[in-house]
Amino acid sequence: MKGLTLHDIGLLALLWAIGLFLRIPVLAAPALAGDIAADLDLSTAQTGALTMLPVVVLALAAPFAALLVTRIGIGRTIAIGLVLGSALSAARGWAPSAVTILTASTGMGLGIVLFQTALPAAVRSWLPTRAALGSAVYLNGMMVGELAGAGLTLPVILPLADGDWRRAFLIWALPAIIIAVLALLPRDKGEPSPPGPWRPDWREPLTWELGLWLAISIAVFFSINAYMKTTLDAHDSAPQLATLLLIYNATPLLASFLLLWCGSSFIGRRGPVVATGIAGVIGMAGFALLPGAVGFACALLAGFASTVQLILIMSLPPIVASGSAVARLTGGITLIGYALAFVLPMIGGVLAEVYDAVSLLFVPTILSAMILAVLWPRTGHYGDPEKAAVSGLG
Repeated sequence: MKGLTLHDIGLLALLWAIGLFLRIPVLAAPALAGDIAADLDLSTAQTGALTMLPVVVLALAAPFAALLVTRIGIGRTIAIGLVLGSALSAARGWAPSAVTILTASTGMGLGIVLFQTALPAAVRSWLPTRAALGSAVYLNGMMVGELAGAGLTLPVILPLADGDWRRAFLIWALPAIIIAVLALLPRDKGEPSPPGPWRPDWREPLTWELGLWLAISIAVFFSINAYMKTTLDAHDSAPQLATLLLIYNATPLLASFLLLWCGSSFIGRRGPVVATGIAGVIGMAGFALLPGAVGFACALLAGFASTVQLILIMSLPPIVASGSAVARLTGGITLIGYALAFVLPMIGGVLAEVYDAVSLLFVPTILSAMILAVLWPRTGHYGDPEKAAVSGLG
């Protein structure tokens, strides 16, 4: 952390604040889902779609976000994404029906994907010699946002809104407008002129390697969250659900602080990405098969390892690419990662239902990780190791 100027610290604070809103609007919805469903008469599937629709949009719209970065610039893309995402997040509070709230949630996801795709390019452009640090900081903001959206909405935001879920969405959305204005201040010094290509390069092995590992990371974390109750019921441990949910969803914050502290030892290296992917699925398998405290510990291992892996992967684009290629690579791995991360748990759910075996819930993700570990080498650096060293956290 030595050698940081006040300007660098200001940029890091801005990146952290932007990172907060990658998850807060999405994870505030599950906390309010009961009130929303009661007011709008939502079905179970529609209630779940409040959270899943933005995730699907994150996958499908990532290449479009990369196009916008190359056409109008990093700061403007981030600002537009924040304004669009926060405005439509707040608009959910005025929704009179299931159709309108789901439409607003979809538009909110589009706003989020704009600044999610632009953030690695911002790191590369605003902090070219501190890219790994910048990535770790905004991803730490994202992890804090996950915990805040899921954990503070009911005890803090809802009382501020006088118990009205509609006002709660508005309260969460307001700070994003201020951050959007601040995002316009840094100069985009690193962008090419004229803009480079924006479509993901599907012939580039790195796009597939990182995208597929990202899918494993997301699928591990969200599968355990989604199927935690089902698994605990099968192990006769249902009373422990609330405790495990709280501790499990705190593991990303611990993982992000660990990488802020010692990330220069791991970021840019292939080995830690593969190792954390394997550790995540081992933890997932242990949670599926082992009851009691050992199974709980396995779940925490999976949550921690999958988050470390996600941070390592999302830190790479500004290190291994430059200019428009940063957003291009980010768009490609986001499309692959989020799309497959949505599909793998769904396949697991179908298998578990057809064969009446809870342990099959996680099999597609575990098998996919095993195949990946064989397909790609476990050692070496991504891109230029000297560039990774220059961009380190130290």
